[in-house]
Amino acid sequence: MDPAEGRVLIPDRAPSSSRRPFLWRLYAALGRLAAVVNRLPLGERSVRVESGRLYAETLDRYLAALIWKLGWLEIEESGLIAREVKAGMTAVDVGANIGLHTLGLARRVGPAGRVHALEPEPRNFRLLARAVEAARLGNVRLHAAAAAERTGTLSLYISDANLGDHRAYPDGEHRRTVTVPTVTLDDVLAEEPRVDFMKIDVQGFEVHALRGMDRTLGRSPEIGVLCEVCPELLRSAGGGPEELFRLMRAAGLLPHRIRTSGRYEPVAPRRALEAAESWGYINLYFRRPASGSSASSNTIGP
Repeated sequence: MDPAEGRVLIPDRAPSSSRRPFLWRLYAALGRLAAVVNRLPLGERSVRVESGRLYAETLDRYLAALIWKLGWLEIEESGLIAREVKAGMTAVDVGANIGLHTLGLARRVGPAGRVHALEPEPRNFRLLARAVEAARLGNVRLHAAAAAERTGTLSLYISDANLGDHRAYPDGEHRRTVTVPTVTLDDVLAEEPRVDFMKIDVQGFEVHALRGMDRTLGRSPEIGVLCEVCPELLRSAGGGPEELFRLMRAAGLLPHRIRTSGRYEPVAPRRALEAAESWGYINLYFRRPASGSSASSNTIGP
């Protein structure tokens, strides 16, 4: 591997927990600490990042914003966005949280482009809207809803310790719930001639979001979908990683692993799934193959 390309997301051998990246373990430890102190009054704080300001009212979101500012969080994904998202594009941020990716997407597509950001949890949505307003991003459309396979409502199970870990299904933990609206991405994006880039990170609800975007995928031949794959959460939500890969393949979208530099390369779904099981989760970039390339190996078989 060319050292300039950086670390490959999917390694040749599954790492043991002791070999996982230091910053991942550090962030997990900070999350456990936040579970104890997250309910203490913090007041609204802002963190200046390259694309604007992020706003937080709890310790966990403030720490996430600081880590984001330092460039320690989602390095591969940020590099991918920098390479793939261009001026004039239409981009979608599904599971926008407080705007970690939304602001950057908006800056990259510019005034001629558009970003749709979906966030169902009321507190996160308010902080997301605050960030978009403060940055004067007229090219962002905000949607206070969860992406699902049908329009309606659902119970969102709230994590008071980690406001990036709300879930659209019960997981055995004692969590309070709020009722939030659901929308299909096909309805949200009905007036967009095409979509060029989409990020989906919805804590295991990715399959349900994908089931509501058939028409969007059909009219967007060049779309790229950056998607979190967490087998445990996908199964808990009633989907599963195999179903996610099946839906992507049905739309002609094949998985690619992401390098630290933001470059990507094809990976067999079986190997990608093995890596997701070993690490707990991975982020993959799904795209249609280049004209003339073979996709015969991109199935999850026995």
